[in-house]
Amino acid sequence: MTGRRRVSLDATDATCTAAALASIETWLRRAPQEVIASLAGSVYGEPTARALDWARELVSDLRYYSAVLSCAVRDSDNPDDPERTPF
Repeated sequence: MTGRRRVSLDATDATCTAAALASIETWLRRAPQEVIASLAGSVYGEPTARALDWARELVSDLRYYSAVLSCAVRDSDNPDDPERTPF
């Protein structure tokens, strides 16, 4: 728990959020190394090895959260499906 209050998302919001995260992740994954270095530098002040690792982890995290949201939306469409992923 982060201590933040929970926010409810309806299926449309979750779908839009998943699509946005997927688009950002895809763009960053295909971005030139200079873009990743710039992202790392904007957070850490310079693109050190640790900062570059952080930027790569961010791309991976975006892929994960996009997939989780997409699965949650699909599962909420049919709650009686025995194959549904439990969240």
